[in-house]
Amino acid sequence: MCEWWSPRHTTPKKAMLDLCIDDFMIRQFLQGIQIPEIRRILISEVNDETFLCRLKNLPPIRQMFDLVIQVNVKFCLKIKDIEDRIIEELGFSTSSRGEAEQLLRSQNFLILLDDFDTRRINLHDLGNGWWNSDNTQKIALISFLVHPEVPVDLEIKRNHHLLSWELFSMNVGEVVHSSTIQKLAVHVLKQCSGHLLATVLMARALKEVKDVRIWQHASRVISFLPTSHTEDRILLNALSFVLGHLGSANKYVKYCASYLEIEGTYKVDLLERWMNEDLIGTLDEGEQIVQHLVNALLLESFQNGQSIRMRDEIRKELMNFYKAETNPILLVELDGRGLMEAPKNGVWEEANEMHLMNNKISKLPDNPNSPKLSVLFLQGNHHLRVISTSFFQCMPILQILDLSQTKIKSLPQSFFKLVQLQKFILRSCELFKELPIEVGELCHLEVLDLEGTEIINLPIAIGKLTNLTCLKVSFNPQINHNRRNNHSNTIIPQNVISNLLQLEELSLDVDLEDERWNETMKDIVKEICSLNRLHSLKLHLPKVFLLNDFTNGSSSINLSCMCFRFLVGRHQKRMISRLSHEFAIKFEEQESCLKYLNGEGVPIEVEKVLKHASALFLDRHLTVTSLSEFGIKNMKNLKFCALVECNEIQTIVDAGDDRYGVLQSLEYLYLHYMKNLRSIWKGPPIWMGLLSNLKVLALHTCPELATIFTFNILQQCCNLEELVVEDCPEINSIVNHKVLAKDVGPWAWYLPKLKKMSIHYMPKLVSISQGVLIAPNLEWLSLYDCPSLKILSPEEVSSCKLKVIIGEADWWSALEWKKSERFQPPNLDAIFVPIERDIDLRTQLAEINDQLQAQMQKTEPSQQSGSGDSLKAPAVEAGTSAKQKQMKLGHLFMKWPLSELHPFLIQVP
Repeated sequence: MCEWWSPRHTTPKKAMLDLCIDDFMIRQFLQGIQIPEIRRILISEVNDETFLCRLKNLPPIRQMFDLVIQVNVKFCLKIKDIEDRIIEELGFSTSSRGEAEQLLRSQNFLILLDDFDTRRINLHDLGNGWWNSDNTQKIALISFLVHPEVPVDLEIKRNHHLLSWELFSMNVGEVVHSSTIQKLAVHVLKQCSGHLLATVLMARALKEVKDVRIWQHASRVISFLPTSHTEDRILLNALSFVLGHLGSANKYVKYCASYLEIEGTYKVDLLERWMNEDLIGTLDEGEQIVQHLVNALLLESFQNGQSIRMRDEIRKELMNFYKAETNPILLVELDGRGLMEAPKNGVWEEANEMHLMNNKISKLPDNPNSPKLSVLFLQGNHHLRVISTSFFQCMPILQILDLSQTKIKSLPQSFFKLVQLQKFILRSCELFKELPIEVGELCHLEVLDLEGTEIINLPIAIGKLTNLTCLKVSFNPQINHNRRNNHSNTIIPQNVISNLLQLEELSLDVDLEDERWNETMKDIVKEICSLNRLHSLKLHLPKVFLLNDFTNGSSSINLSCMCFRFLVGRHQKRMISRLSHEFAIKFEEQESCLKYLNGEGVPIEVEKVLKHASALFLDRHLTVTSLSEFGIKNMKNLKFCALVECNEIQTIVDAGDDRYGVLQSLEYLYLHYMKNLRSIWKGPPIWMGLLSNLKVLALHTCPELATIFTFNILQQCCNLEELVVEDCPEINSIVNHKVLAKDVGPWAWYLPKLKKMSIHYMPKLVSISQGVLIAPNLEWLSLYDCPSLKILSPEEVSSCKLKVIIGEADWWSALEWKKSERFQPPNLDAIFVPIERDIDLRTQLAEINDQLQAQMQKTEPSQQSGSGDSLKAPAVEAGTSAKQKQMKLGHLFMKWPLSELHPFLIQVP
């Protein structure tokens, strides 16, 4: 569950925001150089050394200027020094100054002066003999500093553009701090392109919206190419989104755009006109509507709220929008309807968007006439195998196409005529194996997502897609005998990746056994390291040394400012995965992940990357005996850690004398199939910090582990929310048996935030906490196949918030309660749910959870059930099977108020 606000999440991932702000600065620069009167431009507060490289390689720059010259002038003290550097960069000697000046006068040039200090040099004295009014000639000063007033024609300041993010955040509310929303928020802001009015309109329309689908829709709408005449595409798109969410209030906006005086009018007069037009029934109703439109920035109030007006630029674009109402935007939403056939041709002719996903469509029309269609969603039609040759022939403005999770094997020839296509998504199409070379004709393509396909190799034409910001590909492995059928021995042609200078997201899913990848990986990695806009990278690396390219200082990539997923090493494929799907999802949710397979020792390259990682997955490490060998200081940012089949590890932390801040950021710790694990902590008593932020601890099949919570560790885990212990046969108590009740205060509670505890397959377990008070907020307790646990202490299940206990019926019937001086043993039979021994445990737990969630949608608040005070748990009703008892669970939970049930709806592993 995400937190909607946290002081640690005040701004998005730095790389994403930097790219967004850099884009705004570049756009302002491109606009400025179009103006003949602007010759000298200062770009200050640049904090990215790759900014200049991006700027000078932009296609508009190359098209406008014959000469683009970059010179570092940090140590130049005089104008002559700078001019000499420029002349040398042109290939002339300083003695040939006249020839160089003659060349410059005859050319369209852009001179970029890197690290310029305006305090030492008067810019107006630079290049007096170079200017020619017949040519386009500009000099740009790039500075990492903030400067006082400088005599230039245009100054571009980074802080001015950072205002866009601050303005957006202030208007959209605290939802922007959610990790699930933040990336979408940055994309919306980026598409606003520094347009402050559009930025505020979008932010207010999205204020406190938590639905990811609405944010995704906003991201699509604001980036649409114009389909009708408009002077301000971005503002029109923003207004289109806002109006789409106004509902019935839309008619009031239309009225104001059409009839409200340019200079404005008294609010009371406007309301009277609305009443005369039967638009409102009362003045109070009108007041609320006006305030709503003012809050949305569609109207402005002035004269202390007595008068109302509409901004001229909003009125102009609204009129463009309403003029197009004769051809209104038609959204066809037929998703998830179980359709066997696609809509008829007449529907295609009028539609702007078609949502046909998650149906059973097997055949599409041959050649639908779709002149207005800009968005087509067909994902999840698993019966769709073939698309007719001419299907896309009459879709001239299609911008977004999703064919994911279909059975198509190839793309029809008409697909490559979609020259306006911006996003093409083809995820999880396992029969799709070849991307034709014609894909290079899709010059506007920004997103190409082929994850989960069986692509054999990328065509060299991909290098022509210079507008790509996102490329995700899964490759079909070509191993030994398969290679003779392959069209190419190269998985990615040389220089394809390095040509994609706008890439921000790159995912290459490659089988580590594919010899083609092993042969070319070094060159591909070097090309990736030249991409200075990249902020998200997923990559499989069979050799550890390849990590060095990302950390040696020469790379354009800064791991500390980006999201990465590195899978390093070769792996032996398991016949059956031992890890749950939920575990994999939790790992993928982390920002920066390092998975190290079949490793030996602790390579320095792994240590360097680990410093920037928020998640570590060690799979079958062969030699280390504790996690500490990777360096405690290298794991200060680690939030997720999983160790699987690391058979030499005996303890997680071998602290020595270092007892401060150990794994202080760690929130999730998963230990699976650890043959020799004996303890979590080894060393002197912990003073502070160890596992203090841990939320989930899961231990699976650790045959030598005898101790989980020593009293010392118990004190540290104050934020633990979920505990899973399975198949650890040597454990006889979850809290170490050496911890005696007399050693703690009589009313001291431990694990105060623990809500869910699952203990399964524990043959020697005789106690949960040996009388220590734990888990006052426990909601879920699952105890299965723990034959030695015959007596429970009231201190171990003293939570008044307990919603369900799960176990075998015969075990529950025989269970006894230990006498307690502090608590009366509870009567918990009403919340006990039995488990069948001959049905998979996980399946039954998932069913219980599903039933609870379904019941929650029907339950009305009612009286809370009380608890009894008998010493022995009452027997389960005779003749009632576990399945019947689970079916009755819905009626049982109607006894609890909705507010108390809500925290229970947590995912079962």
